[in-house]
Amino acid sequence: MKLFIIVDMVNGFVNEGALADKNINRIVPNIVSRLRKALLNHEMVVAFRDCHSENDKEFLSYPPHCIKGSTESELIDELKPYQNAMIVIDKNTTNGFNTDEFQKILSQNKFTEIEICGCCSDICVNDLTYSLAKYLSQNKLDTTIKIKQNMIDTFNAPAHNADEINNDCIENFKKIGVKVEKTGENRAKLVKVKKITDDRFVNMYIATYKTQNGELNYEIASRHSLLDIARPNLKVDAVNILPYQYKNGKTVVYLTREFRFPIGDYVYGLPSGLVENGEDSLTAVKRELQEEIGADVLSISHIATPAYTSCGMSDENIDFYQAEVELNRKQQLDKFEDISVVPVTLEELELLINSRNMGAQCKLQSKIFIQQEKIKSLEKQIKNLKGEENEKI
Repeated sequence: MKLFIIVDMVNGFVNEGALADKNINRIVPNIVSRLRKALLNHEMVVAFRDCHSENDKEFLSYPPHCIKGSTESELIDELKPYQNAMIVIDKNTTNGFNTDEFQKILSQNKFTEIEICGCCSDICVNDLTYSLAKYLSQNKLDTTIKIKQNMIDTFNAPAHNADEINNDCIENFKKIGVKVEKTGENRAKLVKVKKITDDRFVNMYIATYKTQNGELNYEIASRHSLLDIARPNLKVDAVNILPYQYKNGKTVVYLTREFRFPIGDYVYGLPSGLVENGEDSLTAVKRELQEEIGADVLSISHIATPAYTSCGMSDENIDFYQAEVELNRKQQLDKFEDISVVPVTLEELELLINSRNMGAQCKLQSKIFIQQEKIKSLEKQIKNLKGEENEKI
């Protein structure tokens, strides 16, 4: 059996609080990708979560952080969809190895490989790794400890250079027998970023990279501030929603037909919009449905985790939903919005998917929804046939 361990990927080290460093976001996509693979392969997954009481002894050495019950002690949003599939262990020290829950896992299971990732590489990851290596050696267990370079990180500070410290940790891990995978060594290095426009919704930046073949200036469109450019954008910028309603035995999908200024024409799409300050994705979904098509929400389902929509030119990240709705309000459009609501049946939607005047996100969401509805219909038919057979018997 394999064990995949995620160390302290919580808000208090990534997004907010005295010890947070948003640069640690750069390892999140790699961790999420590896987590999905681990779950598909039925590996055991443990996620350590730093969680302190207000008078913990650790605060003699570190500023107060990750207080139990605060958002700082919660797993980052990118890991929450998988929380129920993981063993989440709260710890109030730098070393998760010493927790009762983890000791129980080690005593009850035999692992061929233990892979460790997370933060901080020189503190909590370091302490766990050294303790595990000692435990395996003392008990003469044939278990490999693995660490990937692009899946551990630490914070940046004036006297604490994250890249240098990560490299030092890697070299030290090798010395105690840890198998280190040298991934991402040829990644282009960001040198500087320059803002070249100052507009309301989106701005242009020039990012200068040092690559194997020399320096490259790359144009980036972004909704973010200068400090967040050319770094993994894992926060949701916007939402896209497929609204539907069951009416008179039929499924009706509510498309939008909106004038889009960049192409100078009308396009079929779905209600969508930015997640405003202080909102979460679900709040934005409800607001956008009310504003753009005059709908109240009956139920919401999450289609997929957030995704980049055009990462060749922008860092925009969008979350995708479906919502069963009722149209009983007036639209609340902005001054320059030109949006009409177009109700279509599944058959009409299938035909419209071939139209050039339908946005890519709308096409993909529509295809998914159509397949889902066809499966539901088949399941209903099968159930009815089984019922008829039982009646005959």
